[in-house]
Amino acid sequence: MTRLLCLAGFGLSLFCSIHCAAQLKADTAFVALADTRAKQVYAHYIQGQARLFNGVEYTEYASRNDEFPFFFSDDWLMGDVLYDGELYENVPLEYDIRVDQVVTEHMFNGAKIQLITDKVDHFSVSGHTFVHLYGTKTNGIATGFYDRLYDGPTKVYVKREKDLQESIESQVIVARFEEKNHLYIVKDGVFYPVKKKGSVLDVLKDRKSEVKSFLNKSKIRFKKDREKAVVRAAEFYDAPKN
Repeated sequence: MTRLLCLAGFGLSLFCSIHCAAQLKADTAFVALADTRAKQVYAHYIQGQARLFNGVEYTEYASRNDEFPFFFSDDWLMGDVLYDGELYENVPLEYDIRVDQVVTEHMFNGAKIQLITDKVDHFSVSGHTFVHLYGTKTNGIATGFYDRLYDGPTKVYVKREKDLQESIESQVIVARFEEKNHLYIVKDGVFYPVKKKGSVLDVLKDRKSEVKSFLNKSKIRFKKDREKAVVRAAEFYDAPKN
């Protein structure tokens, strides 16, 4: 009886050993497969991201005081960019509006890379979408990036610029960036520059009295917030008549 129990115990032990070995082999194969798959996904990701870094190294502006040439902030802004036909989401971006260049950060060495302008279709940062537009004899604008404020049948864009101004104060050279924003209403494919309330009403002249009345009732102060006023005017103009 004792011998029989020993044989049974040995058989059970042998079975467990074989089962464990088979399970270990299966687990090892699964881990190897998962590791291979992870490497493939990572390689594909790196290959895709690498296309974003095929520009040239960005030449940093040497700030004298606290001035900076970028849109909104001198820190990285997380945004999206459609570059060379590929959409890159949640990547660090800076927009140097002084030279109209988009900059990103290299994911490995932290270098600032200036994207190839002709490969940038559009990019978005801080709630603003900048579209790469090309100037023609018809539209009458200069080629560059334009902030799209309203994208209806009638469109509103603004070209943002920064000009470096230097002056001498107390025998010290003081540098400042003067920001200029050029507003455009796009109607029937033509870009109309607008500066004052009257120029907006001239562009929307077929509903001039209605738009004027709307702006007055809305109590939108054109001088205080030109961009908001022009967008609201375009939205009203595009809305169906009551």
